[in-house]
Amino acid sequence: MAWLRIFASAILAAALGAGSTGFAVADPSPPPPWAHGHGLPLVDGSARSHAVVSGRVIGVDFATNSILVETSHGRVPIAVTPSTSIFRGASFASFAELGRGSRVDIDVSEIDGRLVAQIIRIR
Repeated sequence: MAWLRIFASAILAAALGAGSTGFAVADPSPPPPWAHGHGLPLVDGSARSHAVVSGRVIGVDFATNSILVETSHGRVPIAVTPSTSIFRGASFASFAELGRGSRVDIDVSEIDGRLVAQIIRIR
């Protein structure tokens, strides 16, 4: 059964890669200010720290692959990369399943002045 998942993933990746040539979508609205990590301290470009951020998702920006999480310490912008692992229970989940109001625990690293999600667990 695992080979079927690998094969399906390869087909999907090939289809998305082939479909992305020559196609562009312009978004006339500017990205939200939290999407690019404004207000975070800059570092030297390497991963400097590791932490866990827990809270509720209050914003999802699919264009910049980032989320905004409301924590007990305030709002925290977090970038989501293709290598970010997302789980719902013991099963894998997709970035599209991160909706507003989702409760999450996120393992993050600080890279280039931004918090980048390594593992997202949807509660």
